[in-house]
Amino acid sequence: MSATDRPWKLVLLLAGIFLAGMVSGALVMIRIGREMAVRRPLPGQWAPQQMRRLAERLSLSPEQQETLRPIVRRNMQDLARVRNYTFQETGSILERMEREISDKLTPEQHAKFEQMNKEWRERLRRQFGPGGGMRGRHGEPPIGPPSGPPPEKPADKPPGG
Repeated sequence: MSATDRPWKLVLLLAGIFLAGMVSGALVMIRIGREMAVRRPLPGQWAPQQMRRLAERLSLSPEQQETLRPIVRRNMQDLARVRNYTFQETGSILERMEREISDKLTPEQHAKFEQMNKEWRERLRRQFGPGGGMRGRHGEPPIGPPSGPPPEKPADKPPGG
């Protein structure tokens, strides 16, 4: 073994260690991400969870809790509607993009593109359940109206009136 072989072996060893660290880090992050998604509250739990947080951190009186509960519930329902609208719009935009791309491909590329999209949808279905994330983690139906724009913000009142 000559002296010139050793630096390459060291470089390969260090590269191997670096690669192993990257792979193990990616696997850990995938697992953490999945666990975080499972712990994320469902839309139906948003308002009660927010009320508990406010009551605990602000030491709200029972009267204050009763006053704030409808405000929190209404706004959390609006957030759920915005979420559903965003999911629906995202799906529509992705479908449009697929059509536009598909129109520009050769027949061979089109077949590969269809297979790629099929695999992507199956991955979403496995990860998020029916609807590929458009319904919810546990397949719960969307909250609020199934279509239409998100709720509008209330118009700002002019000063003094």
